[in-house]
Amino acid sequence: MTYRAGLALGILLGVLAGIALVALLLKKKVLDMHFDERQELARGKAFQYGFLTLLAAAYAYGVSDVVLGRWCDVLTGVSICIALSVCVFAVACILKDAYLSLQERPRAVMTLFALLSAVNLGLGGMYAASGDLMQDGVLTFRAVNPIFGAATLVILVVYIVNHLLRDREEAE
Repeated sequence: MTYRAGLALGILLGVLAGIALVALLLKKKVLDMHFDERQELARGKAFQYGFLTLLAAAYAYGVSDVVLGRWCDVLTGVSICIALSVCVFAVACILKDAYLSLQERPRAVMTLFALLSAVNLGLGGMYAASGDLMQDGVLTFRAVNPIFGAATLVILVVYIVNHLLRDREEAE
């Protein structure tokens, strides 16, 4: 019982820290969240893609659990579905230049993504080294950190590549 209470407390503290970070970024005007009409339309389409990805991923996770047996715990499976859908949303927004508002500072947001990737992938590496990622052949909740680390890294790489390609096009 103590282990589960500690786990629940850890998840709660992580969520509260995330909310506090977003509130701080909004207060410091790093996250502006004011988009023009073209961006709003593109974001709406990206939300559709992300939602459909979430539905497909959740269904695929359920089917895989039935067909393969329990290969990961529920929190990990749900996290994979969420990470996939968030990646699809973000990549669709980035490709349509609707990821950041016109007033947001891309460098600050991308620095945050680089930091989130590094921390989560670092924790994942620690868990892998200690053997905590798998238990009795089942992927444990410890895999959530590297899953979200990989998702934020994908978003960061797509943003940087898109930014570099746009700069090259403008230079020509």
